[in-house]
Amino acid sequence: MPETYTLDFLQLEYRADLQVVVGRWMRQASLAELQQGYQALLEVAAPAGCRGWLLDARRRNNTDPGIQRWLISGFLDGAAARLGGRVRLAYLLPPPQLRDLAADGAFPPAAFFADKPYDATRFVDERQAVEWLQTGRHSGPAPLGQAAKSE
Repeated sequence: MPETYTLDFLQLEYRADLQVVVGRWMRQASLAELQQGYQALLEVAAPAGCRGWLLDARRRNNTDPGIQRWLISGFLDGAAARLGGRVRLAYLLPPPQLRDLAADGAFPPAAFFADKPYDATRFVDERQAVEWLQTGRHSGPAPLGQAAKSE
C-alpha cells in the first residue's frame, strides 16, 4: 500500500520523518467506514512497522461505542501482534470536545490500557500528540498483567 492513501472519509499518510501514521477523518463515518478506516491504517503502518498512529478526529463526533468495542475486542491486539509491539493511538480533538470528557463515556480511562498491548489518549495540540507517540516508539508489547512503559 502506498505511503499516502485516501478514502472519501479518511486521508492516511505514513510520515517516515516522524515515524507516525496520520489518519485524518474527513467527516462523520459509519461503523463500517470506521472499521474500514482502521484496517487501512494498519495496512499503511505495517510495511514500516509503525506503531504510532495520530488520528485527527476533529471532523467527527465523540467516540463511537460500537467502534470502541470492535477495537478492544481484538483489532488492536491483532495490530500490536502484526506490528511487533505496543500500538499508540493519539486522538486529535477540538477543544470543546476534549473538555466534554464526561459526555464521552465510551473512551476508556488511562488505567484501562495498563495491561494492554496498545495505548490511547486525546489531545488538542498536534505537536504534543506526536511527541507522546514518539515517547513510546521503542516500547514493546506489554506482558500480560504488567503495564508497558508509556511515558
